Amino acid sequence: MWFGGPVDRWKVALCVHGEELDPDRISALLGCEPTSAERRGNPLPRKGRWLLEVESEKCSESDDVEDGIRMLLARLPPEGDLWVSLTGTYSVSVSCGLFLASSNRGFAISADMSKLLSDRNLEIGFDVYFDQDLVEGEAPES
Repeated sequence: MWFGGPVDRWKVALCVHGEELDPDRISALLGCEPTSAERRGNPLPRKGRWLLEVESEKCSESDDVEDGIRMLLARLPPEGDLWVSLTGTYSVSVSCGLFLASSNRGFAISADMSKLLSDRNLEIGFDVYFDQDLVEGEAPES
């Protein structure tokens, strides 16, 4: 439990980037379709990308950032050899967007989650945003 409360809203994503990335090949390797994907140069990206996302808005209120990462990884194969090959060929990471309505929010990444990420050779990154639309008592601008 965090003194200031949990993160108000979050989005976690597995991000795969590479010069010669073929989204169909990544989908076949990982056994699922991406949330979004593009080949290099189609229309503008310098690199190809393949993203699979989980958003708090589509989860239960009790789910936190770690729960989202766990849901994301559950959709993907656990085999270490696959991840060694994938991370050896492409830039692969888990990205967490954290959207806060006020300061003093928190979350933790457990040792168990750290091991799940490490077993897959995955880096994890966090982007933290103040989300004006979440501020209590204020309506989003139209």
